[in-house]
Amino acid sequence: MKFEMESSPFFSVAYPTRGLCPKDVLIKEVERGVYLYEPPVKTTPIYEIISGIVKIGSYSQEGEEVCFDILGPGEFFGNLNYLDGQFFEFSKTLTQVKLRVNEIDYFKDIIINIPEVSEWFHRKVVMRWWKAENRLYSIRSLDVEEKVKKVLTDFYKMDEIRDFKALKKLLTLQDIADLTGLTRQTVSKVLKKLYSV
Repeated sequence: MKFEMESSPFFSVAYPTRGLCPKDVLIKEVERGVYLYEPPVKTTPIYEIISGIVKIGSYSQEGEEVCFDILGPGEFFGNLNYLDGQFFEFSKTLTQVKLRVNEIDYFKDIIINIPEVSEWFHRKVVMRWWKAENRLYSIRSLDVEEKVKKVLTDFYKMDEIRDFKALKKLLTLQDIADLTGLTRQTVSKVLKKLYSV
């Protein structure tokens, strides 16, 4: 069974024949610039992005935002409660978003008990893991300009970010710096060279 956005395993009518009728799955539309959760919140629902873009991150010791990742349609986020209380993250909408908001016990139940959903979940987790490993490899092995190009190329695959002009409206220089392991000033110099900003 293949899961697309319309037949997502978390869609509230996806599994009525299996006796699963999720009472706590909501569809929610949220405007740009809204924090869905921030520290010290430890318990969150599990969000699945139907449309739009969300930034995931945490805060430095100085209280400044640090971007971990930018997520788009088909990706999920939130606290699955596997970190023994170490969850210290925020999520912020970068565009208007449409989300499927899953009650955590329901989410865990279906990823454990429905093989097709379990397969979908594992595939998503492995893809996110691969993406993080790829980003770490880029930070360690590419030169400065290639690091920035790699991150930009990844974002251009999202529908909302088709070119540099769209990207500038969503991400700050600091976001790109966080994702490349560079300083904001270095990112600025590279972007000026690449795009005559």
